[in-house]
Amino acid sequence: MARSALFILLFCATNASLALLYPFSFSHTLLAISLYALGTGVMLYLLFNPRNAWLVSNRSQVEQEGCVALTFDDGPDPVDTPRLLDLLREKNVKATFFVVGQRAERHPEIVRRAWDEGHLIANHTWSHPPLFCFLLPRRLRAEIERGRECIDRICGTRTRYFRSPVGLRHPLLRSALEREGLEFISWRIRSFDTIIRKSDSLARHILKHVASRDIILMHDRLPKGTHVLLEVLPGVIDELKRRGFEFVLAGTRETSCGSTE
Repeated sequence: MARSALFILLFCATNASLALLYPFSFSHTLLAISLYALGTGVMLYLLFNPRNAWLVSNRSQVEQEGCVALTFDDGPDPVDTPRLLDLLREKNVKATFFVVGQRAERHPEIVRRAWDEGHLIANHTWSHPPLFCFLLPRRLRAEIERGRECIDRICGTRTRYFRSPVGLRHPLLRSALEREGLEFISWRIRSFDTIIRKSDSLARHILKHVASRDIILMHDRLPKGTHVLLEVLPGVIDELKRRGFEFVLAGTRETSCGSTE
C-alpha cells in the first residue's frame, strides 16, 4: 500500500503544480509546465510500461533456458480460437490463453477444450475495460474476481495468473492480485499483431526479436480477425523449432485437487 500511496501523492503533486501558473509570468509558466510534464511522464511510465515492476511485480520470461512461451489475449473467439487450437494441436505446441471472462462465459466449450488439450487458461479481467488503470477500487476488484471465478467454473481449477488489458497497471493492482493469489504475467516480445497487417512483416518482427525464455504476446481475438496471425504462425513455430526452441506454458497448470502438471 505504501507504493500506492506514493503514486497517489505523485498524482496530487503533479496536478497541484499547475497552481504555480499564478501569478502569471514566463518563469512561472515554464516551471509549472516542466513539473507537470515530468510528473505526468513518470505516471505514464508506471501505468503503461509492460515490464515496470514498481507498482506491481510481474514476470516477462519463463524459467527454462532454450524455451519460449506463446500467449494469446482477448479470447475466446468462436471462430478464430478453435482454428488456433487446431493449429497448435497439429504442431504439438502448448500455449497460454488469457481469456476475458464475459467471452469465456459465452463460449465455455472453447475454453474447456483449450484446457483439456493441455493449454493454460489465465485471467484477463471480466470485461477487458480499456481504461483499466483508472478503475475505481470496487470495479478493479470485481474485474479480477469475476474473471477468476468464471475460469474456475469452466475449468474446475483455480487460475493462478493474470494479465491486464494492454498490460496496464493500476495503483491498487498489487494488493488486489495478492488478495486473489494471482501472479501478473507480462511479456518480453509484443508481436504487434493488432496493427501489423502484412504476414511477412509480422513473422519477421517476431523472429527478429525472439530469444531464450521469452514470453510472446499475441491475440486469438481481434476486431478485424486473426487471419494474418494464423497465416504466419505455422511458419513461425517451425522456424523456432529449427532454432532449437521448445514451447512451454507461461506458468504451471494446477488441477482441481491442487497438484500441478
